[in-house]
Amino acid sequence: MSTHILRASQFIARPIEEVFQFFAEPRNLGRITPASMGFEFRSNDFQMRDGLHIDYRLRPLLGIPVSWRTGITSYDPPHRFTDVQLQGPYRQWEHTHTFQAVEGGTRISDEIVYRLPLGPLGDIAHRVVVRGELERIFRHRAWTIEGVFAMPNTNPDAQTIAVAGGTGFVGGAIAAELHRRGHRVVVLSHRGEAARGELPDSIEIRTADATRPEGLTDALRGVDALVIALAFPNSPIEAPRKGRTFQAVDAQGTEHLVAAAQAAGVGRLVYISGAGAAADAPRHWFRAKWQAEEAVRGSGRTWTIIRPTWIFGPRDVSLNRFVGFARRLQMVPMTNRGRQLLAPVFVDDVARLAADSLFDDAARDQVFELGGPETLSMRDIIGRALAVAGIRRPIVPGPAPLLKLMVWPLKFLPSPPLTPDAVDFINQPATVDLKPLLERMPRELTTLEAGLRTYLAPGSTPGSLAIDA
Repeated sequence: MSTHILRASQFIARPIEEVFQFFAEPRNLGRITPASMGFEFRSNDFQMRDGLHIDYRLRPLLGIPVSWRTGITSYDPPHRFTDVQLQGPYRQWEHTHTFQAVEGGTRISDEIVYRLPLGPLGDIAHRVVVRGELERIFRHRAWTIEGVFAMPNTNPDAQTIAVAGGTGFVGGAIAAELHRRGHRVVVLSHRGEAARGELPDSIEIRTADATRPEGLTDALRGVDALVIALAFPNSPIEAPRKGRTFQAVDAQGTEHLVAAAQAAGVGRLVYISGAGAAADAPRHWFRAKWQAEEAVRGSGRTWTIIRPTWIFGPRDVSLNRFVGFARRLQMVPMTNRGRQLLAPVFVDDVARLAADSLFDDAARDQVFELGGPETLSMRDIIGRALAVAGIRRPIVPGPAPLLKLMVWPLKFLPSPPLTPDAVDFINQPATVDLKPLLERMPRELTTLEAGLRTYLAPGSTPGSLAIDA
């Protein structure tokens, strides 16, 4: 049974008292944990002190719940505290947080000493699954911390802009871009403050559920413009019993938001649709996007519709799913031969176009297709992602019908990693015509490799991270 050590370090350009206060607030633990892990508190004592016990539950694998009890020790504000696992999946877990005032800000350092149970089987589990999961969690944590402490620019012409779906992958990037430009950002989320995550505290979050029209008009009071970037958890894997479908969220949710924007006097709308949206599209997710587009076009507001292709970035659930397979399975399963053509677009390019469309007259009442500057096969895209991440794994193709049959039982899990419909979603080609966009709103689009290097390349994550170094 091996003892492992994880060390991480990160610089934050803020005073030590402010940084320590963030980490010494137990409720912020949920903010820096990946949403896919389903973090939830099971206790309600959040007064940080030596001897505090905190109970919570996680769903780290396939949605299966795991209980955890943490004890706080060695509490020495604003310099240090330690949390130890009193009950949970590890044989030992001791996490020391250290804070040091340095020139221009604060250096935060983490050291975790941990052991797994089950002796040699635990060592195998560490190599195959646990190490990669811890790296993923701490990379997410580093990006989240950077987002939390992001400072906006000064903008004398600032407007109040709401982002529906602003706690998701694409909506969150749009909210962050608008905040960086100095606008007053209001994020609408059905989870309210619990969904804040990496959004800075200066962004206002209003509790509003797009699938329920009640309260949406009040949530949009005082808003100049609205960006609609809806997505349900674990998309594109639908969960009809939980109301997580393209029809309920994308189509009807957008219709509810448009009606509320009309009632609240919102002047401008930007809708993030999808390349392939059409009334007679063969796939129901594209028909749902078209229904949403029709609501936006008929709103009587100034509008812009953006139809992106395959969006990639640090928090995407598409390309990162394949990278995750490589880390966990020692190979990458791929349906068919990966010959479908895609023009993957970097999430920052989507965010910049959405922000520009709110103010540029060239975007008034326009539909823009948006993709990256390269058209590549799925296999090439996965291969480049693995190369940038420094991972050498075989890409193993298989017939789509066989894979759909194999993953069919997974649909009954609380949080399935793949379903037959998701296989179809992944298999669809996604290419676009960029000429209309570039003629009206010229811009330089990010290549796949350049985008990947900002978050997948070794050393690209803010700060440093090492396990058993």
